[in-house]
Amino acid sequence: MMRALGYPRPVSVENFRKPNFELVSDLLYWMAKKYDPSSSVTEEIDTEEDRIVFLTSVTSEFHSKARIKLNAKKLYAADGFAVKELIKVARVLYEASRIDPSTVEDDDELSTKSLLGSKLKDAKATRALSAEITECGAKLYDLLDNELEVREARVQAIRFLDTVSSNLESTNEHKYLEKSIKSIIVSVQENVESMERQCSELDAEEKALGAKIKKAQGDLERSEKRLKSLQNVRPAFMDEYEKLEKELERQYIIYCERYRNLDYLQHELDLHNDREMKKLQENDRTLKKMQKKFRDDELAILRGEQEEIDIPVPDDKDLKKSSAPPQSKKDQPRKSKAAATSSD
Repeated sequence: MMRALGYPRPVSVENFRKPNFELVSDLLYWMAKKYDPSSSVTEEIDTEEDRIVFLTSVTSEFHSKARIKLNAKKLYAADGFAVKELIKVARVLYEASRIDPSTVEDDDELSTKSLLGSKLKDAKATRALSAEITECGAKLYDLLDNELEVREARVQAIRFLDTVSSNLESTNEHKYLEKSIKSIIVSVQENVESMERQCSELDAEEKALGAKIKKAQGDLERSEKRLKSLQNVRPAFMDEYEKLEKELERQYIIYCERYRNLDYLQHELDLHNDREMKKLQENDRTLKKMQKKFRDDELAILRGEQEEIDIPVPDDKDLKKSSAPPQSKKDQPRKSKAAATSSD
């Protein structure tokens, strides 16, 4: 392709077995000038910075003018992957060079950019073709890499065929061919016999498995019939079972009724206990009030603060207490002092 474009140097896959940035840069510079002679790309690649600037300018120019997107990292590697990127530009230039000038309209506004842009509509096909070319190149590279190993065998095979074709009489080569063919026939026959044995063994296994399957199907059918017969037969213990079930239902009803009654009685007992407790508490409060009132009245009498008090109707116990002999007046002041002392 580069030779058809007019590139002065021969280019092959061998040039890219090792990184060759000088060749990649020369190809890019030449194609940039081929695409646009007024391009401002420079060919300075002495330092790493110059190489980066060169690749950046070339990729940006092809992207802006020809809508070709190049991978600068692959180009900088300058190995077999860079060939794929170079093919993108070379194919565009090659397709443009194949255009017949007579079919182009004589129009001043029609430029090389528009012609090349019209050829880039089928971008998918172009990418697929470039990928196929790259794959073929990789396969070719692998085959060429094995050339040293297979060269001797190929030469011997060609020499052998030339000897056989030049002399049709019975020679050592013919005997070797006959012997090789016979050995191949024997090996094929052995393979056929082994395959036949395997087929016969498989047939026997198939028949045995078929017999086992039929036997299992018969057992299954008999089991299903027995299951249906057992489902239709009423067990002997069902009468007793139903009787016990009814008795269980009756006992459960009785249990529920008694449980409800017990719960109700327990509730009533709790209410009764609450009422009795409230009554006891009320009686305790009343008794404490009466005791307090009696103590207050006794204290008032002992202190001499009142002469007479209204005494409630005494009970039988109070009457018994009142039947005791009254205290003498001489003892009253003494008791009052003791009471006063105790009150203090």
